[in-house]
Amino acid sequence: LKKLLIFFYLIILIFFTLVLYFFSGFKSKKKNLWGFGSLAGQEFRGNSKYLYKYLEKNHKEIEIYWLAKSLKEDMKLKKQDVNSIYAYSLNSFKKIASTNLFFCTHGFVDLVVGLTRKAKIIMLGHMTYTIKNNFRSNILKKKSFLSRIFEQIKFGYFYIRKIDFGIYSSEFSKKNLITNDEWFPQKKLTFGLPKSDYLTLLKDTGPNKNFFKKKINENDKVILFLPTRRDDKNFDILNFGFSSKKFKLFAEQNKCTFFISHHPTNANKQIPKYDIDRLHFFNIDGNSIDDALGEADLLITDYGSIFADFLIFNKPIIFTKFDHKKYIDEIGLKIDFDSLPGPKVDNWESILFNVKELLYENDKYLKSREKWINNLYGKSDGKNCERIVEHFKTQ
Repeated sequence: LKKLLIFFYLIILIFFTLVLYFFSGFKSKKKNLWGFGSLAGQEFRGNSKYLYKYLEKNHKEIEIYWLAKSLKEDMKLKKQDVNSIYAYSLNSFKKIASTNLFFCTHGFVDLVVGLTRKAKIIMLGHMTYTIKNNFRSNILKKKSFLSRIFEQIKFGYFYIRKIDFGIYSSEFSKKNLITNDEWFPQKKLTFGLPKSDYLTLLKDTGPNKNFFKKKINENDKVILFLPTRRDDKNFDILNFGFSSKKFKLFAEQNKCTFFISHHPTNANKQIPKYDIDRLHFFNIDGNSIDDALGEADLLITDYGSIFADFLIFNKPIIFTKFDHKKYIDEIGLKIDFDSLPGPKVDNWESILFNVKELLYENDKYLKSREKWINNLYGKSDGKNCERIVEHFKTQ
């Protein structure tokens, strides 16, 4: 009954969105009014955040605002002096319908699609490069018939309009991220990404050394473990040969502190409670993750795109494949996993072995990382935001 009610609710919502979309086209657009959003309006983060902050500092002639889809997030951002508006108020509807350009990271979910007719939507993206399958149509094929129908209705706004522009880090990155989904950006521009500007600045100026400072021993190496999103609530990364005794001995002898944060959209959002020295579980938000990358000495991940961001620092990466077959069956991979610039491991013993080797003995993936960095970023000059703004000021 619950699913049936949701189904009818979605049908009504799509009908309302279509009507709203038609009438929003009659609202005149203000050329210098630009809207921003990210992660379905739930966080101030990612490429949209960095472009927003660049404009705030350098282009006072352009009116900018951030689209928050919860009152809590709206109030939080206002306290941080972000020009946030709550998406579902009447005054906000008027402002959104007058907006000329919308910048997003996760697509239509960041916006109010029903108010965007005759406006331009620019997808900055939340990935520089993807390991896993990002074809929505291919992912749907793996679901049951009824699930596919439900998903098509749930994301019906994907068929209302298309995204106008997509911004990419390089030709190499663009080729990787392109999909056959109908809503995919029509025009593709390789200006570089706003987040890359910030990460490059961190690399050049050095990290703030504030994010992990209170939780590490002096001179400890920071190991950051960021697994990708899982729908399986029972997935536990410590179920793959983890031994607290071996870990404690290793961490003490090699002066390493591990920080593990699950993906913010994980089905299981509970933080595991383990009383183990030099092992910390926490939930890192999108506003802090880039600073955390800047302070890490080594990254451990699996199928997430975060590795591409960390590559800017040219530090070691370990790729885990704990549930490799299950993940491939459910999601699928877009590239050859073995081509990635780091060791591939399927248990904790291998993790610890490679951490020691990469940090203290032989970083044998250095040249491989340099090749990836060149393909993804070329000669990064820290002027990605500038290129994007100069292009769209004429739109």
